[in-house]
Amino acid sequence: MTDNSSTTRRTVTPAPLPEGITVRTAGADDVPALLTLLRADELAAMGETSLSVGEVDEWFDTPRALERNTALVLQRDGVLIGVWRVFRNFDDKYWTQVAIDRSLPAELVDELWEAGLAWAEKVALTTADDLGVTGPRLDLWVNEHDALTRRHAEAFGFQQMRAFIEMQIDLNGYVAPEPDPASPVVVRQAEVPDDGAVDLRTMYQIISESFRDHYDFQLRSFEDWVEAKHSDQLADPTHWYLAEIDGEAVGGLMGHNSYLEADNAGYVANLGVLRQGRGRGVAKALLRTSFTRYAADGRSAVKLHVDAESPTGATHLYESVGMYRRLVGFDFHKWPRA
Repeated sequence: MTDNSSTTRRTVTPAPLPEGITVRTAGADDVPALLTLLRADELAAMGETSLSVGEVDEWFDTPRALERNTALVLQRDGVLIGVWRVFRNFDDKYWTQVAIDRSLPAELVDELWEAGLAWAEKVALTTADDLGVTGPRLDLWVNEHDALTRRHAEAFGFQQMRAFIEMQIDLNGYVAPEPDPASPVVVRQAEVPDDGAVDLRTMYQIISESFRDHYDFQLRSFEDWVEAKHSDQLADPTHWYLAEIDGEAVGGLMGHNSYLEADNAGYVANLGVLRQGRGRGVAKALLRTSFTRYAADGRSAVKLHVDAESPTGATHLYESVGMYRRLVGFDFHKWPRA
């Protein structure tokens, strides 16, 4: 599905809300209150939070974000008590987010959750109609211990599709194994000073090609992929690496700062190995290079997320380099016009 970022969005008005609750478009001035709300929601859902201010700033800080992001804040007595959000990831895939202050009466929380999901579906359907997309999909993330979100997702017709495992290695005292002198793999830092850099396109090609056989893969154009990186405040190309065999790039790893603020942890956002490089120690070499560099930078740990049903057996790979399983989350999908 191609992207059409020039589409003018129509305003979608939510259904009437309970007395005393007002709703308005979210803006950059709301970031501090949104951060407080969303961190509290994560704590209630999974017992910890890693949300950074940059991740919320990102909703409002680029033309891409402003065009794709639709967010409303809910208030009571002038206090922000909730947020509804839809982000158009692709023309046919809409990331859905609802967070309501869970200290409010349970009946009110439920009512605002139901209204938020109904509004999000209308936003997705309206946008899809304007783009000429007949079968849009809503996506929702549910943590394994978050009974509230799961209950509302299932009641609204979302289906659990896939589990993703958060894995981690603790870096206190980390020492990388001695390199195998017989290994043909050479890892180097990617050089991406600008959009014309050869390594930038090489990374795009490796990550795109290596994920073609993975769950829910959807190819982005190079231009859209680069634009997404520019709009991501936490992207960190200084922690990008390429692995080569006989001078040919066969693997790539993209580091990210999503867990830096909260956990002082590095994050592997993407790790891909082309078919001709699999089974030759490429992924392990990339991971160990990343771990060593993050340890040298003073990071406490490195995290990543992996598809529990990865066709390449990635979970076992990560365990073999010292990572362990921490949390599980689930992709929920709904096709309103199925």
